[in-house]
Amino acid sequence: MIPDSFHPEIENGDRKTRMESLGRVVNGQNRSQFERMLRETKWSGVIDISEWTTDAVKALVTVCADENLSITIKNGSRYFMPIRFPKKPMLESFAEAIVSGEF
Repeated sequence: MIPDSFHPEIENGDRKTRMESLGRVVNGQNRSQFERMLRETKWSGVIDISEWTTDAVKALVTVCADENLSITIKNGSRYFMPIRFPKKPMLESFAEAIVSGEF
């Protein structure tokens, strides 16, 4: 049997699934820890933020803006692929608009 280290896509898929689950319980108190975890993860493809808290989405868009990441965000049946994230003061409003469905 080949060790999991030879299959990084499996590990990344498991980590992505865990992060997507954690996003549902993030609050103001643990947002910075969640943001740190997001920074340690190599993101690509689609990230499902359905049922995520606003704090979790704010952490995600902050990391994407800081790291200049290009990802696809899925919320329910809607998909977003921001080309450029707004400047810092607008990031929280942007995240709230995604969660509320205004965007």
